Amino acid sequence: SFLLSALVLTPLTCYFRASNIAAMAVGGWLSVVNVIYAVDALIWATDANIKVPLWCDISSSFITASHFALPAAYLCICIHLERLASFSQTSAFVSKRQRILLECIICFALPFVYTAIHLLVQPRRFDLYEGFGCRPATYPSLPSIFVVWVPPIFLAIGAVGYAAAAWWHFLVHGVQFSRHNGKSSASSLTCNMYVRLVGMAVTQVLLSISADTLGMWYILSPGLLPISQISRNFDEVLIWHSGAITETVRTVLLVEWIGVMVQSALFFGLFAFRKDFI
Repeated sequence: SFLLSALVLTPLTCYFRASNIAAMAVGGWLSVVNVIYAVDALIWATDANIKVPLWCDISSSFITASHFALPAAYLCICIHLERLASFSQTSAFVSKRQRILLECIICFALPFVYTAIHLLVQPRRFDLYEGFGCRPATYPSLPSIFVVWVPPIFLAIGAVGYAAAAWWHFLVHGVQFSRHNGKSSASSLTCNMYVRLVGMAVTQVLLSISADTLGMWYILSPGLLPISQISRNFDEVLIWHSGAITETVRTVLLVEWIGVMVQSALFFGLFAFRKDFI
């Protein structure tokens, strides 16, 4: 995880020069979550004692935010790719300036709004798992589905929809797209890179949502509880010692962790050795 957290940052300078905020957000959020998972695993490798509660508060908040931020960033990438392939006639300067502002809001501001809203269905401070570290706590209720899981799934569906539209426009205007970008000094986006970007966005969003869906199944599997029965105690920490962690719980935690590492490896492998960035 530490290695991947560094590797996903290597293409960010190119994305910064290209003002591609969404791609920068993907690399940044993946790096942060990789660091959190790795640090947590080291600190709580052999026990589940509450050692650094402030770190857990911060890390669990960033984990929550990443569940929204990653599909949001993929959605922004797919929207931009669809606009490129459909040859939107908006002024390049205005369009780019608006895109930068919108992507900053969607990829960085809204994830923390989502984290704040998550407090409405957060019954305790955090959960602590031996061998894995701190994770956000969510109350298993119907409102939790709409507050916690519907927004990322909605973003994922939007990303896949725009990716499909982008692919359709590319198939229809492929030759024109190649000539247009070949003549444009402002763009070094090749047909090959375009296809890879669409494929990356769809693959990544499916990986992200698959892990989130598994987490939703795990939290809701005991059954839905009335939200009126929620007892918020932000001094409480639910501790899971190794003996209490079932194979199901361990599998869910591992899938979430491995999912982030796979996304990071794909992100790095796709762009690390390329010079053509949108």
